[in-house]
Amino acid sequence: MSAEPEFSGLRGRFFAWFLSGPGRRVLEWKMGKPEPRILELLQLQGGERVLDAGCGSGFHSLLVAERVPQGSVLAVDVSTEMLDRMRKRVAARGLTERVEILQADGLDLPTPDSSVDRAMSAAVWHHLDDPQRACGELVRVLRSGGRVVVSDLEIKPSGHEHGGHGHGGKGHGRHGHDRPFGPDDMARILEQAGLVNVTVEMVGRWILGAGDKP
Repeated sequence: MSAEPEFSGLRGRFFAWFLSGPGRRVLEWKMGKPEPRILELLQLQGGERVLDAGCGSGFHSLLVAERVPQGSVLAVDVSTEMLDRMRKRVAARGLTERVEILQADGLDLPTPDSSVDRAMSAAVWHHLDDPQRACGELVRVLRSGGRVVVSDLEIKPSGHEHGGHGHGGKGHGRHGHDRPFGPDDMARILEQAGLVNVTVEMVGRWILGAGDKP
């Protein structure tokens, strides 16, 4: 979800494999397994149109697609390598009719206003210089009464933050995993985007935030 994808080329191919294979189980062992709670927070009934912004190789998109037999998932990412891996996984599970895959930047979604019932994003915001803009896009494409659910890692200050350069260029502060991100940041972003009934909770090292569009 940036002009220059962090997960591209060889790095993209590695993480596309890692995040859809045994490596994910290692992450879950170390950091917690938030997916059951994410699915609860989405409050799916089975017929929703769900946007997954920054879908990567499709881990969450596939979980959601299996729970919306009368609905669909719009999976968006900028990484060619991630989406190539995802297409194979979608086909292997027989979900091609239920999952639409779109290569696009989550900071500028080519998706109409008020066109989805749920909008989600996982492990993306701590990579971004402007997560508020990313949240604004989720809210824009969401129908009134719809719900946003976001998960991200809690990143504590390490004393090694970079100044002056980020994903967006000069003056944008810290970069990638060096950017601190906490529950207060999650709550602030969701509330400033105009969402109501905002909740924030921790599952292991994961921050889970949710809110409804008035």
